[in-house]
Amino acid sequence: LMLDTLGGIGNAAGELSMQIDQVVNATVPLAEEIEKSRLEFQKFVSEVNSSALTAEIEQLGLSFGFTAQQSLKAGSRMAQLSALLGEEVVPAATEAGIAFGLIGDMETEDAMNRLISLQQQTKFMFEGTTQAAYSQMSALEKRDLATRQMAMTLNRLNSVEDHSAATMAQITAVMNEFASQAHLTGESMGFMAAMSAVLVESGEQQGKAGRSLRMTYARLGADINGAAETLENYGVAVKDSTGSLRPLSAILADLQPIWGTLNSGIKQNVAQQVAGNRHYVRFIKIMENFDRVKA
Repeated sequence: LMLDTLGGIGNAAGELSMQIDQVVNATVPLAEEIEKSRLEFQKFVSEVNSSALTAEIEQLGLSFGFTAQQSLKAGSRMAQLSALLGEEVVPAATEAGIAFGLIGDMETEDAMNRLISLQQQTKFMFEGTTQAAYSQMSALEKRDLATRQMAMTLNRLNSVEDHSAATMAQITAVMNEFASQAHLTGESMGFMAAMSAVLVESGEQQGKAGRSLRMTYARLGADINGAAETLENYGVAVKDSTGSLRPLSAILADLQPIWGTLNSGIKQNVAQQVAGNRHYVRFIKIMENFDRVKA
């Protein structure tokens, strides 16, 4: 009887130990991953603000139905820009990045990377101000500006997506190939997105579409193989009074009424001169659908 009793106790203890092991296996790895995500996030922010920002990012992710690990990984991407934008804007920028991913049906990290790339190329965060003026703002002013500019950018991209067959993921993939060159000419974010969407709609691959626009800006700016001269021969000004390249939206708007009078052979010749032999078809697609780009 005593041996049977001891055996029963041993079996019960074994089962309890198994249950404890299962609880440990289910919780410890998750806790480790969360802690790793916290450490990754906190290495990009100052020690003074790390605890408060970590808690805010976790709470922010919770409001979107994200785990702490997911929200902290998203916050880490935006926190990398804290040296430029300030730690104050990290939560607002992270919220915009998460929303961007949800709206565009993208993985959060991919959405963050694309949004960061657009910011680095177009500096949309400083629209209406300068980086010098931005650095003089208070923490609250920086946060308000970040929230406003992020929302405005997402609205612009979402508006183009709503009126086209291209998705936001496709549009931003194209834009990230040429946005830097377009921004230097003063091109608007909306027109960049519209050109990208029209090329995607016409069956172009995202990378090739973006490279074609980048090449067009480069050829016109440097007058490679007479690209700028070709348009100027038709009375289309490529550069402004200061000698800077005009926005492509303005150049193409001036070319459009002339384009309609040309036959197919001359259109192809003009497109080859402007965009090069590898990308002239994409230039033709933009010109043939320019009314849709403007719409």
